[in-house]
Amino acid sequence: MFNQINNLVRLKENLYLTDFLDILIIALLIYTLFLFLRNTRTLMAFLGLAFAVGLYLIAKSFNLYVTLMALKYFVGVAVLIFVIIFQSEIRKYFEFLGLIGSRQIKVLPLTSRSPSTSEIIQACVRMAQAKIGALIVIQGKVGLDQFTDGGIMLDGAISEELLSSIFEPHSYGHDGAVLINNNKVAKFAVHLPLSTNFKEIGKHGTRHSAAVGITEVTDAFTIVVSEENGKISVTRDGKLKTLQEFTELEKELEKYTRSKFSKSTKENRLAKIIRQDFMIRLGALLIAGIIWFFAAFQTGIVEKTYKIPLNASKTSGSLLIQEYSPKEVKVKISARGEDAFREVSINDFKIDLDYTTLQNGVNKLTVSKEIITIPSNFSIVSFEPNIILLTAQKYYLAEIPVSVKTVGVLKNRLVLKSIEAEPNKLRLWVPEGIEAPKEITTEPLDISDKTESTVAPVKLVIPEGLRLEDDTTEISVALVIEQPSKR
Repeated sequence: MFNQINNLVRLKENLYLTDFLDILIIALLIYTLFLFLRNTRTLMAFLGLAFAVGLYLIAKSFNLYVTLMALKYFVGVAVLIFVIIFQSEIRKYFEFLGLIGSRQIKVLPLTSRSPSTSEIIQACVRMAQAKIGALIVIQGKVGLDQFTDGGIMLDGAISEELLSSIFEPHSYGHDGAVLINNNKVAKFAVHLPLSTNFKEIGKHGTRHSAAVGITEVTDAFTIVVSEENGKISVTRDGKLKTLQEFTELEKELEKYTRSKFSKSTKENRLAKIIRQDFMIRLGALLIAGIIWFFAAFQTGIVEKTYKIPLNASKTSGSLLIQEYSPKEVKVKISARGEDAFREVSINDFKIDLDYTTLQNGVNKLTVSKEIITIPSNFSIVSFEPNIILLTAQKYYLAEIPVSVKTVGVLKNRLVLKSIEAEPNKLRLWVPEGIEAPKEITTEPLDISDKTESTVAPVKLVIPEGLRLEDDTTEISVALVIEQPSKR
């Protein structure tokens, strides 16, 4: 128990940015799950399963032996049963997740008290009085295409006559739904998903089940006219409401259009975003934090040491690093769980020493956490040493001619007319305080086997302590050989 408390304190000291991202992602998934489940019959079953899983995590964390044994098999079996019984709801949930990225922001919507809404209300009242069944779906900000089947494209202006003719008992579209979008009748004779929330549907028929079903997975608003009793019902967010008076339809439709499409100020929109589902968001964040806490608590903090080599063999301008010690820095890092180190290699670490302050002679460079680069989900526990000793030497550039040395004698009285190096001058780094050499010589070039003019490679002889600007090791030498003249 005391060890667990100590680990809890250490977790508090080892928070990473990735931890907060982890919690936010889990909170988002839980929030969308809550939005989906609050209007379906799976909510209580899911809460019961979540409670059992929570007890299992607590029992495992605190090593409650009897509770752990009792829940170990129950949770596994319960999850399997939950998946089998509610497989259609699980499929709908993933469809619900998919619509998050398909929200249509620039929809030309209905507006309250507009001629179009008046036409819809008049058509519904007229059909209710005549006991003609109807189902009208008004699209919100979520597209409906992925949740509907069939239908005939219309894209017609909204009018009482058009809606009444579509739902006339002998019409082709009588048994389907009308979709209204962009302030027009987009489709008719459309098939909608049926709800399985029998508590909400009650004794109503298929038309009401379809009205509830489409509002469970989208933010649409539906109007249902019953052909049995002539009553008008509306659905929103998976909730069915039967209106007692025809005048209530105008109020419900106005309430929906104002909430979805009202042109409020930015401040009002921001306040609404904050207030909307605030408790659900807070609960999702709290549950995500608890899940993360127990996962991190159970995993614990793991520490490992890596030997990071120093790359101090480079030069900085006219300064050359001749020697440095030590050659590597031992860095101890920590992360949450052993798995965090699985993909980590020495190439993921780097130490960026500052060479701009180097002076001629012995230098001391300080190693700090700021110059040690590590993966983002790790923390530096300690490192050693914190001082690096470097011996640096300042140089100046000098342009030195190249002198080609030869050995041997040409045969058959051949004459070496000329010998020329390419390039014939080289730029050489010379230590400060030392005079530049008069020339750079080559290794001896044997000409005893040469019988005609040729170009031959030859290596350079660089005096100790000096270095070429371009690290050239050899040059080309052009030999011009002529036959002896005849007299």
